[in-house]
Amino acid sequence: MMDANDRGFSLIELLIAAAVGLIVLAAVSALFSVQSKHFAESEIIAELHQNARIAMDMMVREISMAGYNQPTNPATTPVPRCTNALVTAGTSCVGITTTGITNAGTDNIRFSTDLNGNGAITANSSNPNENIVYDVYTTDGVQALGRTSNGTRNPVIDHVESLNFKYMAEDGSDPTDRMDIRRVKIEIRVRSSRQDPSYTDATYGDHYRHYTLSSFVFLRNLAF
Repeated sequence: MMDANDRGFSLIELLIAAAVGLIVLAAVSALFSVQSKHFAESEIIAELHQNARIAMDMMVREISMAGYNQPTNPATTPVPRCTNALVTAGTSCVGITTTGITNAGTDNIRFSTDLNGNGAITANSSNPNENIVYDVYTTDGVQALGRTSNGTRNPVIDHVESLNFKYMAEDGSDPTDRMDIRRVKIEIRVRSSRQDPSYTDATYGDHYRHYTLSSFVFLRNLAF
């Protein structure tokens, strides 16, 4: 015989329990949705900043060596450092070889170094990474930062919107000659590879994240 204290739940109690369970489930689901959204945003921003930093670090490291011409053999004649006259004449030289050198800015940089100290910078397999160009180009419909070494271009990072180089003399003014360049300001603007439907950029009005990074390169080899 069933005791009165052993009765089951009433229909009202079951409904109340179900309602409480649904409320808890909805709260957990909302929390998960918010966390997933924040995680996705953080992932996009981290990727964006990382790509810009990778590109900047590579450019700063290589451009800082522009003009290096210390032969490993004392009997070797050093490659001359670039001047406007040498670049115009097409004479082999180390330094900045970009067409425009004012601090108004250009969208590419060309420079050369004698890294192996053999007294030559001829663009061939004997002198790897001694004639470098950084610019922006389109590959597979996507703008990318390109690095050209001895005539061969390879992408560094994708989704680059703009690239600018400003050349400055010691006092920050326009250099009158390539031999007067002491620093270069690099500015790169990148865009996220994915759109964020919940985000609208205040400047560009789209759903992509945009990030601009700038840095100065000091050309220590052109200072002496």
